[in-house]
Amino acid sequence: MFDLPRIPVPATGESVTEAMPLSVSCYGEHDGIGMGLLSNGEAYLTQRGLAALCGVQNAHIGNIGRDWHLDKPRILAVRARLARFGDHREEPHRILTFNGRRLYCYDLAVCQAILDYYAVDTGPKAQPEAIANRSRFRGEGLKDFILSHMVPPRPLSTPLRFMATNALETQVETWTAWTAHVWGLYLMSFWLAVAHLNTLREKAQSAEWNRLGLYMPLKAILEIQAEIMAGIMSAMDRPVTITLGE
Repeated sequence: MFDLPRIPVPATGESVTEAMPLSVSCYGEHDGIGMGLLSNGEAYLTQRGLAALCGVQNAHIGNIGRDWHLDKPRILAVRARLARFGDHREEPHRILTFNGRRLYCYDLAVCQAILDYYAVDTGPKAQPEAIANRSRFRGEGLKDFILSHMVPPRPLSTPLRFMATNALETQVETWTAWTAHVWGLYLMSFWLAVAHLNTLREKAQSAEWNRLGLYMPLKAILEIQAEIMAGIMSAMDRPVTITLGE
């Protein structure tokens, strides 16, 4: 029901490098089941998490670890299930720490063997939780369950786009030309406005007073408006040349 990982044996003449000590890389709880990943990527359940999975008290799982080297029926049944896959381990768990907290980490092989014991080997006394979870986590189900809660989904990102250097230079030149054009229009509008305001002031000062006391007769206003519109239209028709400094 569960395949144990195969450990490669080095060929003759090859040196074996001592493996780095394992540590807990992440830990969490989901539905009351403590779980996580080790530094080598291996998934595990905590002692309390395994007890919740099997529907028994935490002390029952602790007794399996304590009596692992004794020939008690429960121990023999669990060890026999592991032996079917060539697993003759010395201890059923690893004792590690995470953020100052001691954790009893049970790998997936021993978790499956203990879960099968409480779901099958106990006969009429089989725990309902163990039976349900054995069916729920059949095959790779337990591993997928842990990984789905411990490994966050990778966000979708836009792939990197590489652009040739000449294309980048073309974009820079286009942006510079567009900026210069806008700046030229701004300067032209400013000086054109100043020039027409001066013209307006001169026309207003030279306009005659009428008998109603108005400063500018309507005729002068119309003449000024016509001149302003003509100046704007002629300015729009003339090309603007802007020289940028180096």
